[in-house]
Amino acid sequence: MLKSFICVIHKVLPVVTITPHFRISIRLFMGLLMLMGSLATIGVKIDTHAGQREKKEPAIVLLDSPEITDLLETLGKPLVKAAGLPESSIQFHVILDDQINAMALPNGHLVFNSGLVQACQSSGELASVMAHETAHLAAGHHMRIQSEMRSASIQAMLTAVASLAAGAVSKNNSIAEAGMVGGPAAAQSMLLDSMREKESQADRLGIRYLASAGYQPENMVIFLKRLLEEQRKASIPAPYLLSHPLSVERVLDAERTAATIPAVSGGHPNVDPMRLKRVQAVLLASTESDPGKAEDTFNYRLKLDPKDFSSQYGLAIVHRYAGEYQKAKIILDKLAANHPKDPYLLREQGLLLLESGQPGAAEMLFTQALALKPDNPDLRYRLSISLSDAGRLTEADRLLRRLTVEHPDVPIYHYQLGIIEGQRQRLGHAHLSMARYYALLLDEKMAVYHFTEAASRFAKSDRERDIALAELKRFKDELRKSRPQ
Repeated sequence: MLKSFICVIHKVLPVVTITPHFRISIRLFMGLLMLMGSLATIGVKIDTHAGQREKKEPAIVLLDSPEITDLLETLGKPLVKAAGLPESSIQFHVILDDQINAMALPNGHLVFNSGLVQACQSSGELASVMAHETAHLAAGHHMRIQSEMRSASIQAMLTAVASLAAGAVSKNNSIAEAGMVGGPAAAQSMLLDSMREKESQADRLGIRYLASAGYQPENMVIFLKRLLEEQRKASIPAPYLLSHPLSVERVLDAERTAATIPAVSGGHPNVDPMRLKRVQAVLLASTESDPGKAEDTFNYRLKLDPKDFSSQYGLAIVHRYAGEYQKAKIILDKLAANHPKDPYLLREQGLLLLESGQPGAAEMLFTQALALKPDNPDLRYRLSISLSDAGRLTEADRLLRRLTVEHPDVPIYHYQLGIIEGQRQRLGHAHLSMARYYALLLDEKMAVYHFTEAASRFAKSDRERDIALAELKRFKDELRKSRPQ
């Protein structure tokens, strides 16, 4: 199963490399795999999809637009603080999946499906989901669920064994059959009861976090009521309702809790409602499998409101993805004239110029955007690409080297650094960067090859040779430990 996931990631990655809103986090991916495995033990079917892919081969694509990241951090950090958790211990992500779902991973990653972000009608609703998932981590539910899953599996196994023994003694096969069916069912029922209890507790804690952070606690109730209404209409429940069991009692409990806890005035940053609409426009433009459909949606909205910023913004992104650069430029130039200090507009203009073969002009825009968002990793990465395309390899190398040190788990940074090192004829360093890239993808064959090549191209006295050999040993050791005995 793991091998098939990695194969799909490898197939998706060239698209990810080109498309500025996409990248894959392998550490996050492994956490998701672990959660999927846990949910599978209680009979919950998980199906992820990532745009164009082969059937029956799920893949996980992380949507890494800096605008999405910025919104999630703005909404989420006050909630993490209210929960008493260190800010650095929690990371927020959106993955490409149009189903309404969210999850808290044991390693401090809070993951939200793009479909859930699209379904939220206000930033307060999105904050309420974030508060709920933060509460799961703060309460240690992920650890308890894992323990209960193990207990449920053991209980089901013991019941089945006892039933088989009873059936053998009495020569009555129906006893054995009943045990084989009833044991797992009873264990799963107990586990689901526990999950429902934890969901209600996470609601109550999440409402308290919302209030402490200055959000309106009623946002949680509004979102839950809308989910409950969707549940009543749908013949098949959304994945969120499978992993987050919802009932009328749970909604009423949340409503009672919200009514008793007033929000703290001015407790959180004033979030412009337009920010969520912009992110939703980026998601629609970036993830819609039919660009024509996305274009029609934005044009329809602009007929209703010709000045709608988010629809113009989304339409420009659709045109850029379609290679219609002149159409995209007209829209972006118009928006930028009214918003000259918008870093994400500058980024879009820079990407347009970069894709149009104008790296020098793109560099100026990325530099302006970085002045507004200093040290933003995505903007530094885009700037490095523009410098590389302009032939300024040493400057690009310097930027990328810093990125790989500060964000060592991002594969694409190592890949691009490897390309530039190769262009500079620093082949030992190029192979070492590529080895790290393939190691993050868990591609054993390619990682071992590049580590070995890197070591062979450095002199025995070079520190880099020792580093390559040490990382190769660590990579092999980690792979060996991860394999089933």
